[in-house]
Amino acid sequence: MPKESEVINSEFHVDVQDPERLNGHPVAKFINKLSGQPESYVNRTNYIFGRTLGAGSFGVVRQARKLSTNEDVAIKILLKKALQGNNVQLQMLYEELSILQKLSHPNIVSFKDWFESKDKFYIVTQLATGGELFDRILSRGKFTEVDAVEIIVQILGAVEYMHSKNVVHRDLKPENVLYVDKSENSPLVIADFGIAKQLKGEEDLIYKAAGSLGYVAPEVLTQDGHGKPCDIWSIGVITYTLLCGYSPFIAESVEGFMEECTASRYPVTFHMPYWDNISIDAKRFILKALRLNPADRPTATELLDDPWITSKRVETSNILPDVKKGFSLRKKLRDAIEIVKLNNRIKRLRNMYSLGDDGDNDIEENSLNESLLDGVTHSLDDLRLQSQKKGGELTEEQMILKSALTKDAFVQIVKAATKNKHKVLAGEEEDDSKKTLHDDRESKSED
Repeated sequence: MPKESEVINSEFHVDVQDPERLNGHPVAKFINKLSGQPESYVNRTNYIFGRTLGAGSFGVVRQARKLSTNEDVAIKILLKKALQGNNVQLQMLYEELSILQKLSHPNIVSFKDWFESKDKFYIVTQLATGGELFDRILSRGKFTEVDAVEIIVQILGAVEYMHSKNVVHRDLKPENVLYVDKSENSPLVIADFGIAKQLKGEEDLIYKAAGSLGYVAPEVLTQDGHGKPCDIWSIGVITYTLLCGYSPFIAESVEGFMEECTASRYPVTFHMPYWDNISIDAKRFILKALRLNPADRPTATELLDDPWITSKRVETSNILPDVKKGFSLRKKLRDAIEIVKLNNRIKRLRNMYSLGDDGDNDIEENSLNESLLDGVTHSLDDLRLQSQKKGGELTEEQMILKSALTKDAFVQIVKAATKNKHKVLAGEEEDDSKKTLHDDRESKSED
């Protein structure tokens, strides 16, 4: 009877293309064989690992340098012990790897290599060093609809290509849209294919919910079956947020979100004064992408021919001042949330699975910087107190901040940032709040 770990390895290797392989030094291969390491483990010696970029329930993402090419890359490191007995997550891992190897597009993060040790899987991809979409916009001196169109064209081009391969991303959001480098004309790439799906055919549907609340399409949450149109909905939300700086949805639950989408003629509202200087074509583009019936949504190809995209008369007035109001609050909030989530996830991984038998220090926390919490606590605590007042109305700024929150995440961050700051900085958490340090609004598991 094979061991469970052997079953996992067998399932993982099914139909996966051979990655780039180093010849490897014969001595290194011999040592690996004696120690029980897989043959591909020799590839690890070709990488020097740097800082931790992110963490999830099953592993971390580290920056690394490939010695043979002097290229900086991103390496997703997944613990095999964390995947044992979890066939759904194992299948998602296999599908992510399979999809990444199939895709080749200038606006999609590129696959580089994969290898494994006794304890871990390693997936190597292109490292985008130019920063996240919204962070880059905040650093600009000016931002216009023309700039927004250039961004959306790149996203649409990538999605058009994915959909031509019958691949659905399912988690399109600003955090997964990255600049390749820091140059002014750097292209964008779509990253994180962790919950992407390969459809069997043009009309194939998926019935298990997954995605990020706030960007996920209604049909995904109702589990009525979703396909390519769910990515179009996400593009509509990204476009809306790009032009005003805040999310169109503030619901804290699936039920609230569905009610918000269906309460009026259109699922979103263009609030004054934020939308006063935005063109009619831009608003029409958003409403097309956000049609409730997925069958009524245009394809990525059709949206690339939309008047907002093709017109030379797009508004050129600077919308950055209004956009920054929403972006700045959103960035402060995310910094506070991520600093808690990242280090607690890594700590749990280290405590639960130790370093395994490899002896490699692949799972490391980053140092915490107290200044990242400054300026967040006051706004959050004011919002909490105002929300608790009977009939208390939120200011416009508070509504924008609330649009980035779910109830659980909101309660947790207020608690951590205002009452237990020393614990946040130490990477600790209270027992009754552990569940809220996971991806509450990013339900990436397929139950």
